[in-house]
Amino acid sequence: MYDFVVIKYSEIGTKGKNRKIFESKLMNNIVLQLDHKVNAKKIYGRIIVLPKDDEKINKNMLNSLKKVFGIKSISPAIEVEKNYEDIKSKIIKLIREKGINTGTFKVEARRTDKSFPIRSFDLNKNLGADILEEFPNLSVDVHNPDYLIRVEIRHEISFVYFENIECFAGYPVGSGGKASIMLSGGIDSPVAAWMMMKRGMKLNAISFYSPPSNDEKTIMKLIELSKKLSEFYPFKFYHYIIPFTKVQLVIKDLNVESYSLILQRRSMLRIASKLAKHTNSQALITGENLGQVASQTLENMIAISEATNMLILRPLLGFEKLEIVNKSQEIGTYDISIWPYKDSCVAFLPKNPATKSYSDKLKKYEERINNLEGLENEALNRGLVYVIKNGKVIESYIFSDKEVIE
Repeated sequence: MYDFVVIKYSEIGTKGKNRKIFESKLMNNIVLQLDHKVNAKKIYGRIIVLPKDDEKINKNMLNSLKKVFGIKSISPAIEVEKNYEDIKSKIIKLIREKGINTGTFKVEARRTDKSFPIRSFDLNKNLGADILEEFPNLSVDVHNPDYLIRVEIRHEISFVYFENIECFAGYPVGSGGKASIMLSGGIDSPVAAWMMMKRGMKLNAISFYSPPSNDEKTIMKLIELSKKLSEFYPFKFYHYIIPFTKVQLVIKDLNVESYSLILQRRSMLRIASKLAKHTNSQALITGENLGQVASQTLENMIAISEATNMLILRPLLGFEKLEIVNKSQEIGTYDISIWPYKDSCVAFLPKNPATKSYSDKLKKYEERINNLEGLENEALNRGLVYVIKNGKVIESYIFSDKEVIE
């Protein structure tokens, strides 16, 4: 039915001299997201997505395009010749194919090619009259129509379309640097990852698990979250899952239970920082939300942050929990996040965690642990690595089989 898809964007259009860079990244991401089954062509203020060979514009293709960050809306369109009769006949044909028999409509023409002899106002009026003659059960409503029929007459190409499917907008992934998301099995961190991808960041994920307290179902849950996130990510998504039990046990042996969770998080941060630098990440991302749990008081976040010199991004810091839940439902991670499989922190959760801790005191506790850095490096090198693309695991291996951090 349709010849191509018209892509509109918003923030990219404000980029001035850098606009071409963002447009190129967006076109590249579109081709990657659709597995090279399409070509992307730029016309001023728009991108046209054309199926290759025998590919067709279908629901699956549109759903994939909706998940490409940088796109504000998509519209399946039909190419028209620059003459009135062809425009009219293809609009009438499209109305018939869509089974539109009753309701209201409006024609909205845009003529950027001024060599086309009919002005936009007259094109709206004439097409409206012809549609009414062909479909007497339809009526015109210029304020709130059931169907908005758009016509664009451009120098490069001309087309008509009815639908304007809203997408997530933002910036194309890869235009905003690279970071590592500390991905737990909860509701918050997948949303934090999604939000930073929307701002153009490339990501990998770092998670921790505690065998035997955590079993394969915990790993499965983490991987399923990454699969869902990868649907919005045009590149290969790397997920590192680190066994953390040995570090947790030596922290437990310190007998400072109220501070054990903070010490665990500092250790996680040091491991994540080493891995992030190894993968050329410029920052770490967490799903922390101010005051939500004991470890997320301002004092504790400061004490935890001082374990690394890397920039830590906390996109959910000021959100209410319901806002985060709503967003997780919207992006499809919520139903996975509520699976009843414990994450690493829950496995060694103290009964009464401290709500205020200070870095100097925590460092003294850490100094009491023999070879803590060695244990952290051992955990990292024993980590599992999953490579995910378009919702599927395409490769998995143990970190030390390919790379080692000392």
